[in-house]
Amino acid sequence: MAKHIFKLELDLKQHSKAIETYLKKDAPRKMGIEAKKHYRKSFDDGGFTDSYLEKWKPAKRTNSNSVWYGFEYRAKSTPPDSHPKRWKAKKGYEARKPNAITNYSPAATKRTTLVGTASTLKNSIKYRSGNGEVRIFSTVHYAKLHNEGGTIKVFGKTTRRLPQRKFMGKSNKLNARIKFIIKKDINQLLK
Repeated sequence: MAKHIFKLELDLKQHSKAIETYLKKDAPRKMGIEAKKHYRKSFDDGGFTDSYLEKWKPAKRTNSNSVWYGFEYRAKSTPPDSHPKRWKAKKGYEARKPNAITNYSPAATKRTTLVGTASTLKNSIKYRSGNGEVRIFSTVHYAKLHNEGGTIKVFGKTTRRLPQRKFMGKSNKLNARIKFIIKKDINQLLK
């Protein structure tokens, strides 16, 4: 009987060491990976998922009635005659010089909200895991403005209010996924 109790005590010590190591090193790394995937998925879904998907307000460049329709800085495509900036024009678009910058791009009308040509904001989501903790962050300075909403100056002139388009934050769905992974991993350690 004493032999079995001694073996049980040794097993418990080994398992507790393994679980402690897991919680300090592996769990934060796995949490960071899952959080990064979850937050990046917001850009594909066009909204943030807490318990359910909350869609973002669409960008003005996708609304054919907006003067921002098809806007892409320094684009060189010819805007259609139906473009809101062309409504009062008496004749079709004529470039003043060859290869002129029009700031219009047909691709910009189809791109999802908050996704630029290089997906910079989406790709800026990173994580750093350490001794039993993980930190999720964005490496671009304008991430907080998009995530929380706020005011900006457009081309350094007119002040505009940006709506909140949350892509990072507390998420019940993410928490449930992380709990599932940690429980599964701890059960594997106890086998």
